[in-house]
Amino acid sequence: MLETERDPHALAVVIDAFTSYCRSGKGAVRVHADHPDPHVRRTVASNPFIDPAEHPEVVAAPMRLAADPVPSTRATALHKFTLSRVDTPELRAVLAARLADPHLDARIEAAAGLALRGDARGSAVLGEIRSGIEHVRSPGAARLHDIRRLLEDRQAREDRAGAADRG
Repeated sequence: MLETERDPHALAVVIDAFTSYCRSGKGAVRVHADHPDPHVRRTVASNPFIDPAEHPEVVAAPMRLAADPVPSTRATALHKFTLSRVDTPELRAVLAARLADPHLDARIEAAAGLALRGDARGSAVLGEIRSGIEHVRSPGAARLHDIRRLLEDRQAREDRAGAADRG
């Protein structure tokens, strides 16, 4: 069905079902990253069972989707890299290119992806966005809180590792 389904809604459901039950054959899903329907592309980008760190061959699809014309698909693809350990110059270039994205969620995810890799450009953009937040219900406020916690956890791990190295 992944190769023959023509209805975009049905194809998105099939992609979700396939990746939920089949841990191999990710290539069959990746080919749909260039599908003309934005819902199908977003489904490929958001698939939680495709970890770029475990499957380096799948990094190209979310990297392409980070430049998708649909803002929510870009944000979803960029979010995938906030959850991944993959760190390459190409990925950092993709994330950096989205730091000025007009869509707030995509800009936040790009900045978070860089900040979580220790890149000051991401931290600077997160600071700029945070300074524009007026209250907890402002767009992006909850995600910025989550990212702050991720950054704190990362810093605590680095501090523990540094203490273990010194002691």
